[in-house]
Amino acid sequence: MLIKICGVTNPHIARLSAINGADYIGLLFSSVSPRQINLDTAIPVCRAARDAGAEVVGVFVDEDFDQIQNIIDVLDLKLIQLHSDKVRAVCNLFDPKLQIIYVLSQEIKMQPLPSNLDSQKDFLLFENCSPFEFNDSSIKSFRYFIAGGLGYDNVEDAISKYSPNGVDLSSRLESDLGVKDSQKVVKFIEKIRRTHGRFGQFGGRYVPELLMTPLLELENAYNTIGKTSLFRQELNNILKNYIGRPTALTEVANFAAAIYNNKSCSNISCGNTSNSSRMRILLKREDLLHTGAHKINNSLGQCLLAKKMGKSRVIAETGAGQHGVATATACAMFGLECVIYMGEVDMQRQAPNVTKMRLLGASVVSVTSGSRTLKDAVNEALRDWAETYDTTHYCLGSALGPHPFPSMVADFQYIIGEEAKQQFYSMVGTHPHAVIACVGGGSNAIGIFGAYLEGVEEAQVKLIGVEAYGHGSGLGNNAARFKEGSPGVLHGTYSYLLQTESRQVVETHSISAGLDYPAVGPQHAHLFVNGRVVYDAVTDDEALQAFLLLSKTEGIIPALESSHALGYLMSHIDDFPEDAVILVNLSGRGDKDLPSLSKELLTYV
Repeated sequence: MLIKICGVTNPHIARLSAINGADYIGLLFSSVSPRQINLDTAIPVCRAARDAGAEVVGVFVDEDFDQIQNIIDVLDLKLIQLHSDKVRAVCNLFDPKLQIIYVLSQEIKMQPLPSNLDSQKDFLLFENCSPFEFNDSSIKSFRYFIAGGLGYDNVEDAISKYSPNGVDLSSRLESDLGVKDSQKVVKFIEKIRRTHGRFGQFGGRYVPELLMTPLLELENAYNTIGKTSLFRQELNNILKNYIGRPTALTEVANFAAAIYNNKSCSNISCGNTSNSSRMRILLKREDLLHTGAHKINNSLGQCLLAKKMGKSRVIAETGAGQHGVATATACAMFGLECVIYMGEVDMQRQAPNVTKMRLLGASVVSVTSGSRTLKDAVNEALRDWAETYDTTHYCLGSALGPHPFPSMVADFQYIIGEEAKQQFYSMVGTHPHAVIACVGGGSNAIGIFGAYLEGVEEAQVKLIGVEAYGHGSGLGNNAARFKEGSPGVLHGTYSYLLQTESRQVVETHSISAGLDYPAVGPQHAHLFVNGRVVYDAVTDDEALQAFLLLSKTEGIIPALESSHALGYLMSHIDDFPEDAVILVNLSGRGDKDLPSLSKELLTYV
């Protein structure tokens, strides 16, 4: 769905609209409009829009041809919109390469289209009228926008009724006549984008035709079954009575004191836990869930949905093994056949979880292609699903992949942030100074961040996502997509990934199997671009230091994935106020990591 925000008059709104997913920014040059913009002001607006990835549309109402052509030349416009009889009359005079949005209304519905309009490049725009009222057969071959009175409350109904290629918004995104309201703009764009699988410019559904059928079936089931109150009541009952929600919020005063009092130390052996620090650190304890990690929230949601869809078989990919264990657990409870794809390398370093999956009745398939890690497991799972979707549901484990997976997984993980926000406020009486979570595909992070992405007070909370920096800089040495990656497509979604200049996906490295993946969920890519979340990366050694320090000072053994979030806090302690109260998502427990860490642990223990 194309989005055009019209009547923009300042660079801030142009950039904000573009980074949140607007395709076109419309500039009105007519003196009869309260949204008129002059050429001097238009130049920085064009720059802001284009720098953020949007195209600029010159919208003309009462200008003559020479005026329009001058504006086209000065602003280097590739697209114009003709909005009245006066400007429509000169349509045939423009360069044939120029793209045109030709406005139709009730008054001119009997007039033929200009001969130079090309349905392969140009658009029609129906303003306050229905596309179905026009009898000209040539109109049917054009892509078209709808406009007129559209807003947050009615745009979905209009899209459903008229099936346009794009929507054009202006007056209902304003706080005053001619003044765009930034919150209304963002809220509207996000509604359209998320409904259609987009987070700003990221997301989408880049898959072979063979996978479109199961994806559309899943999207329909998620919308018509998974969002109903009856489904949610059943799922919430399982989350409470089967896996132990809500999970605890635990203050770790010894850990806080150790990192605060020993900021100059380079090794945990100097750990001083005498509590002279006013800093407080609270952990959201997803490690206490049945199966030992947050993954079970999503697996139960998807497997319950699969059962209601009439599927008898569930497949999944896994890296650290936690999603595999969670899916095998859910399938055992629901009586579903379960097949887990896991890279050969990951099976070796996560052997305890392989044993658990098999004990739970799952078949674990070793993937020996490529890097033999999570990326390759996803490849094999998608191949299986393409061949067996009549009876099979693919339970994707993170907030990535083709639509609707990123939105659906984030939805099933939202309970983490929902609980944590309430618990934190009850315990502390305010919101956190910062919320920190590790980011592989990104499901635990988007789960806890989700509760802080809306609201005036919540906007003051700093959100920090921590990736795996492995051995350090250089492609192949880490899994730091935002630090060393670029936008591209992998496994059906457009996001940030680690790739060469020739767009070849590179192998990654992390001490943590769950973070060892070359791409990241599209919502995280959007939050990175719009600046709402700060993303950084932690090395293997920094994560291991945090793993050991929390174990030593609190008796809590964290997963290596979560240890990256703790490692960030340890290495950036000086970035926070002395009296900061910080929330960290402890996404899982670390007993699964102990066999693979024997050599590293001997260095410290």
